Amino acid sequence: MRTPDDFIELLACHKNSERRLIEGARRLTPLEIETSTDPKIVRIRRMIYAVQGEIHRMRGFVRLLPLGGKVLWGRMSPEHDIGFYVADFFARRFPGTMIVLGDEKRSWASVRTDSGFLRHRGGGVSSALEELGRLMNVGSGEGKGEKEDEEEGDRAEAGVNDLWEVYYRSQDQPRKDGRRPFGGRISRRSLKSAGMETERGRGNRRLGEFI
Repeated sequence: MRTPDDFIELLACHKNSERRLIEGARRLTPLEIETSTDPKIVRIRRMIYAVQGEIHRMRGFVRLLPLGGKVLWGRMSPEHDIGFYVADFFARRFPGTMIVLGDEKRSWASVRTDSGFLRHRGGGVSSALEELGRLMNVGSGEGKGEKEDEEEGDRAEAGVNDLWEVYYRSQDQPRKDGRRPFGGRISRRSLKSAGMETERGRGNRRLGEFI
């Protein structure tokens, strides 16, 4: 990993971040953080890398599910305050779609618009989804037949699920030399914080073939 120019924002996301530490880091450059052997700066570097690593894991392994036709949601319990880094990432990939991520105590919602991102921090993904479902009248069948509504929801859910499954399984192919596949290198902590169980696949399509 490399120290980015916005490392102060990443450092502020760390669970053990404090004002004095951040103020000291403001006087440093990315190069100084990467090369210094000073114990205090080494600690800053490790904290930044820890936040970067968790953002990378969450972006790669959070599973998104549809709610109606306008919301994609997923469960995650990050150790650091990185919710909007992940939610914005998916909102950028799915413009015009609300992304809701979180657990039972925290939630982050993000929507990308022409003028930027709209964000909201809530008190739990379940309550956020319940409110969104009520506002959108999900499953009410308003304006269409019940069968048509169910078929449309099934198609949307199948599309998102298939995309995630192909992506995950494409990273979990067995090696020809008999060593453990990619999935075997994912820590239990990463699996748990991403709200997912380990899945194994053999002979599956690649992501490029699916897209």
